[in-house]
Formats: sequence, structure tokens, C-alpha cells
Amino acid sequence: MNTSANSVGKVMIIGGPGKISRGTVDYLLERGTELAICTRNAEPKRKAHPDVTFYEAPRGDGKALATALDDFGARLVIDTICFDLEEAELLYNIVRDHIDHLIFVSTVDTYGYPLSRIPFRESDTFRPAIGSYAQKKRVIEKFYEEKHATEGFPVTIGRPSLSIAPSFCPMMFFDWGHQAVARMKAGKPIMVPGDGNGLMHVGWAYDVGRMLGRMIGDRVCLGNGYTLSDENCLPRDEYIDLYAAELGVEPERVYIPQEYIESFPGVDQMQTIYHLYRVNMAFSLERFKTDFPDYEWLPLRDGVREFIRENERGGTLPDPNVETIEDRIIAEWRRRLAGWGGP
Repeated sequence: MNTSANSVGKVMIIGGPGKISRGTVDYLLERGTELAICTRNAEPKRKAHPDVTFYEAPRGDGKALATALDDFGARLVIDTICFDLEEAELLYNIVRDHIDHLIFVSTVDTYGYPLSRIPFRESDTFRPAIGSYAQKKRVIEKFYEEKHATEGFPVTIGRPSLSIAPSFCPMMFFDWGHQAVARMKAGKPIMVPGDGNGLMHVGWAYDVGRMLGRMIGDRVCLGNGYTLSDENCLPRDEYIDLYAAELGVEPERVYIPQEYIESFPGVDQMQTIYHLYRVNMAFSLERFKTDFPDYEWLPLRDGVREFIRENERGGTLPDPNVETIEDRIIAEWRRRLAGWGGP
């Protein structure tokens, strides 16, 4: 296997190219890597990526996966769409004696919240994962960790944090940023959970994909897990500032306690995401920086710009004049403040 950023053998990506793996594709192609992707609906993707070999291989079709891997001859594999133990076992049984490196894409949610340490290191204590998605990912991580410990199976676990992509960005707590950006553009107040100093560790999904491209095939990361995100965390207010600067506005911010938001009637139906507004998220990326000192992060603001431009171009930002639960929370909170005579 390679030990540099410029010499990678054949790589197969399972899934995509999606929000994260599109960055992996670009990173590897720029370095002359022979690349294949196993995916559904391969034909339109083949036209968009003529330099990539595509295989029509649904994730659960073991025969199709085995045929694709054998035909392409890849010994380096990145699995971006493994969501339960059975899928991991299926792939493991196919590749166990035929590859030099597998990266399993998991999630920082396997660390459990609240984080046991700020900033959280991969060696710190994991707390119970919240939600079935994270719980299943943690089960898969343990499966691969055991295979590496007992058999030397060449696996690496990549754990993306909250990420910005063209179709979503972590912003408020339930709408993936679309409503917040629309409100900023229209000059409407935006709700900020807490006092604006809560920590958010957000990456640009495209850059996270590039981090995967840097890791694949490098023996330094065998048996390790890595947090994948921007190199820095930000207080929530500074994170909002990135969007405000790109939009050229100064939004009116209404600071509301997380407990009040959580208890507001109807919020429990909005599929709230616990760690988006209830806990501090800050991760140490020292392991990645130590093992890959040559890696250069792209500006997080590039991801912010992409999100705004893609949604403006696609007309997918909602009408800010349509009342939402955010309007009701802000109005009720202001009434309470007026009744108390101030904060």
C-alpha cells in the first residue's frame, strides 16, 4: 500500500457519488487513481463521470458486489452506504482475503452525547449512541474493530461530523438550514438556541470526501478511527456569521433557551436532532493531522457558499412569509420577555 498522497492503486467506492463521496472522486481522479463505483442507477452517473468505471451493484447484492470487485481488481475499498451489521458481514465475507484496505464510513454520533470530553478525541470514552442510526453504526464499528484485532483485517473507520452539502446544512434544529437562510435573506429574525456560544463542529461534506481520498491505501491508518470534519469548531454565532457574510446581511438573532425550544408545543413532531441544539460539539482532529500532515482543508465558507447558491439557483428555499413553528416560538418567547420585563 502507499504511504504518500500521490500513489494510490485501484479504488472502488460502494455507493455514490453522493454528498461526501463526490469529494473523494475528485480528489482521487486528480491524482491519477483508477476508480470504480458500485451503485444503483449507474447509467446517468456514468455519463456525468466518464473517467470512472461504474457497476450496477445494489448494496445488498453480494453476487453483484463480488463480481464488480473481481472484474475491476480493486484492492482498496471505501464503503459509504453500510447501515446495518448484515451489510458489513456481507462485504467482509467477500473481501476478507482480497483487499489491502477498507474504509467504513460511520458517524461521530457513535461517540454518544453529551461527549465525554471537549474536544473529543477518538481515544476518549464513548457514551451510548442516541438513535437507531448511530446505534447500528456503532455495532458495525465494533464488528470491524474485532476483525482487525483478531485477524488483522485492514480496516479504517471514518466518522464524518455534521456536514454542509448542497441539499442541507446544520443550522437550526429541524429544517437543515433552508428556512434559516430564507429568513436571513428576507430580514426576518432567526432563532438561536441558547446564548449563541454553544459549540458546533461542522465540516463541508465535499472536503470530508477528500479526507477519505487522502486516507485510502495509506497503511498508517489501519485499525484506526478518525473524526472527519473541518479542522476547527465554531461557536454557533460565528457559524451563523459565515452565512450572514455570504448573504451580505446582519440577521436579527433571538436567543432562546434550549429547554424552552424543546418543550414548545409541536416541536416534538419536527424530528428534532438532539446534538444540533442541546450539546456542545467539538472534536480533536489531532490524530488525522498527525497521520496526514500534508492534508490541506478547504475553507468551510466554500460549503456555505455552495449551499446558498445551489438552493437559490434551484428555487428550493422556502417562502419566508409563510408562518412556521419558528415564528411562533419567537413570538411567544418575546411575549414572555415582555411580561418579565426583560431577560
